[in-house]
Amino acid sequence: MNNQALQKVLIIGAGHNDIGREGQHDAAVTQIGSAIRKLGIAVIFVDNNPFSVAAENNFADKVYLEPLTVGSLSKIIADEQPDGLIPSLGGIQRVNLIQGLIRNNVLKNNHVRLLQWDADMIDLIINPALMSNRLKALGQPVIASQVVASQAEADQVISHVGFPVIVKSVAPRIEASRQLCEDEDDLAQALEMGFKVSATKQCIVEQSIVGYKEIEFVGLRDCKGTALLIAGMENFDPVGIHSADSIVFAPTQTITDQEYQQFRQATLKIMRAMRIVGPCHVQFALDPVTQKYYVIKVTPYFDRAMALAARATGYPLAAISASLMVGVSLAEVKLPSNYRKQTALIEPVLDHIVCRIPVWPFNVLKKVSHQLDTVMESTGAVLGIGRSTEEALLKGMRATDESRYHVIANQPQQYSEGELIQRLIHPQAGQMLVLLEALNRGYQIDELAELTKIDAFYFYKLSHIIEIEKALRDHPFDVHALGRAKYFGFTDEDAADAWQTTPDKVSHFALENEIHPTFKEIEPTAGEFTEQTNTYYSTYEYDNESQPLTGKKALVIGSGANRIGTNHGNDYLVSQLLFYLKKADYQPILVNANPNSVAMTPQLAAKRYVEPKQVSDILNVLAIEKPSVIFTTYHDYHLGRKLIDLGFHVIQIDNSLPKEQIKTNDQPAVEVISDGNDVAIFGISEVIAGNNLRTGVHGSVAVFPIQDKAENQAIEALQAEIKQRVLSYGTPGVYTVRLTIVDATLRLATVEPMSLAKMALISKASGSSVTRLLLHVKLGEPLEKVMYDYPDLTKLNKIFVQANTFPYNQLQIFGDEITGEPGHATGTVIAHGATLREALAALNAGNESTDF
Repeated sequence: MNNQALQKVLIIGAGHNDIGREGQHDAAVTQIGSAIRKLGIAVIFVDNNPFSVAAENNFADKVYLEPLTVGSLSKIIADEQPDGLIPSLGGIQRVNLIQGLIRNNVLKNNHVRLLQWDADMIDLIINPALMSNRLKALGQPVIASQVVASQAEADQVISHVGFPVIVKSVAPRIEASRQLCEDEDDLAQALEMGFKVSATKQCIVEQSIVGYKEIEFVGLRDCKGTALLIAGMENFDPVGIHSADSIVFAPTQTITDQEYQQFRQATLKIMRAMRIVGPCHVQFALDPVTQKYYVIKVTPYFDRAMALAARATGYPLAAISASLMVGVSLAEVKLPSNYRKQTALIEPVLDHIVCRIPVWPFNVLKKVSHQLDTVMESTGAVLGIGRSTEEALLKGMRATDESRYHVIANQPQQYSEGELIQRLIHPQAGQMLVLLEALNRGYQIDELAELTKIDAFYFYKLSHIIEIEKALRDHPFDVHALGRAKYFGFTDEDAADAWQTTPDKVSHFALENEIHPTFKEIEPTAGEFTEQTNTYYSTYEYDNESQPLTGKKALVIGSGANRIGTNHGNDYLVSQLLFYLKKADYQPILVNANPNSVAMTPQLAAKRYVEPKQVSDILNVLAIEKPSVIFTTYHDYHLGRKLIDLGFHVIQIDNSLPKEQIKTNDQPAVEVISDGNDVAIFGISEVIAGNNLRTGVHGSVAVFPIQDKAENQAIEALQAEIKQRVLSYGTPGVYTVRLTIVDATLRLATVEPMSLAKMALISKASGSSVTRLLLHVKLGEPLEKVMYDYPDLTKLNKIFVQANTFPYNQLQIFGDEITGEPGHATGTVIAHGATLREALAALNAGNESTDF
């Protein structure tokens, strides 16, 4: 394909964040959109996620905040007349949508080319039975399976293959639709759920291979057929636990070179035969006894495995994929000068180990089953990177908790012997302490490997961690014991716990004895060539590769793992801070260990450190960079206070002000900004009951701006009181002033920090970034310099509405825990209209089965 023929391409966003749909899609769009624009091709972007970073900051030439429906997209395509459509950036939901565009002849009638794949690939992705037949035709081994449309048809399959089986939906509307069935009751439940979320009301029943080893490979292919492998990855847990709920290592840890080459060849063969352009993720199941393997899934659209492959290798996967999508070959790809010319054609090699560890929502949603199975429950993940499996694992484990996570491998767990065995056979979230406990009680490695189906290799690594910690406890203030522990991933806090002292004393002892970290670059050639990715991790070896940036520097501590509640918004906030710090002539430096974070997009930060957010880890980075200011956000208030106590200049963007729980009768709220000396009003918002949208809605709907003349007049009379109350806090920031009615008169009720959702809503509605305004008042600038481009909202002819989305259906939560409170949200959707009725209709469009 000649990319010169392409003048304009359409990209469809992933929609609201959800379980299985974090920031990886939006991160891909930010990189791919900007890369395509640099090739002289215009980008049209459509999404309805208010937290989309790609929908702001000129990552596209034109952005539509519209419903993700065939009807809405048909109108945009007719109006914009794009030459091509990129189908791989919105997940499985958008693939379903593109199939609708094809079947309605929208692409054909408007002469829009489907880039990357042909139309047949859409059908293969949506219908696993068709994919299975295609793989069989290629000589690739697949699991016995059959499509069913009823319980009776499923029973027939069971009579042939027996239990256990896996049930998965055809054309599912959610990411995680696979369920393991051990008996008839499981099967009935799985079919009910499977038919419900299937667009075709069909399911696939397939023979179970639970207990096999799960291996994942990511490859890349151009339009001329040149293909290469980006990364091979291995699941810690066996097949039967969703790969997103399993610890994953890159590169592979336990397979032989012969097996590795077998999977590599299979991945490249599949990509070539299916004529996939761009990246592709192939999942395999390997029988550890016979070495026979099956292909269990082919994913040619961007997903968490591709995000992990890019983060693990330093290979600029998104930037290179952008060129391939519009017809440039791998040999012709032009990369920035910090990469060698041949980079696009070189298969990455790792001289480090990366460990991805999932995080679950159980601290918020108490009634969710902690059992790990084929249905994904984790809301996010973190990375640990080191020179050994032990170091990568321990760094990942402590990155799962922003405040404190020590290995405490020798701390007894209060399980009876029977409970312990049950937890080994039926693993639950956070199983690592259970495995360590079993080793401490004297269980043999071969015995544990048989019970758990986890490769014995990992139990040897866990045994080594226990041994290192025991040596640390037995030898207080011993240089050798501390040096060895630090090399394998232990921290000052861990040593302080073992020695019954303080982290400060451990730190001083380490420095006195020249035990200090060095930083290594994450780049794709394992040091063979000079590649400057500006992404680093710490370890305890010689030769520090991270040189401090020059100029005015700001360190931003990122959001960490995507958690339930506001975390998807926090990543949006961090991304915007980085973007506008660069605009303000700062060198922004990010500390973050989230592989799916939009903030990890290379063009946002001048430098990235993939590190946990423990104080000792942050201090290691600060010792190198010495920034003039540190930013912490909504989840890191306590970390920020510790850094302030240590003498650092920290600006905290948080929700630390007291929130008075006063019923405000759904009255309007005033949105304001303060520089500490003056206050300006953004506009008026309102919250309405969710059942204004449709029946059965759990949450509420935010409306902005409200332009009721009577309310405006009443609020005008309160301006002096609002200003006085906000200024009394003495902290520059953005605030929501809630109002209530007392004796038929509108009165001021509470002042609280503006929520992340409200910040995103106002940014999208006004076209002026609230994060930029917030940043500048936090940096000490006066309002007259900050608010220069904020529009006159009285001239805005649109009303914007926004609602949270919840994971209740996907996590099978019923009853009194379904409250619709913002702390349960996994995502947010936005829409607009000329009237409130129109806006609510647009909000509902395409989201009829979304859990609001």
